Amino acid sequence: MYVPRIAVFWAQYRRPVIALVVTGLVVLIGFVLGLKGSLVAALAALVGLLTSAFTGLAALLGLIPWIGPLILKALAIPAIWLMNAAGYFTALLLMKQGHTKSVVDSRVITYVLLIGVVIGYIIGKII
Repeated sequence: MYVPRIAVFWAQYRRPVIALVVTGLVVLIGFVLGLKGSLVAALAALVGLLTSAFTGLAALLGLIPWIGPLILKALAIPAIWLMNAAGYFTALLLMKQGHTKSVVDSRVITYVLLIGVVIGYIIGKII
């Protein structure tokens, strides 16, 4: 039995598409009501995080042949750098306040997470 491609796509990606439409509607309604741009951006980010719209957008971008995975890699690497930099700045502030043991514990957890991501990437490439 033949199933149209659009039906298969809709069955697999219904939730991300709906989440992206809802996030877009929040932006559109915010601008129509004349809200401040930073408020509209904050509301859109909040709705996007709550509905996992950004994850869905990443999945939909990954479907584009050849260029999709490159775009995702270009977006993922700076995000990891920013998380690592935020961890270093937080560690510096906490060390100045005398929370050295908690800083060491958090840095160990961060490194374990990064090592896990790298091992997962390697295993994913092997399989």
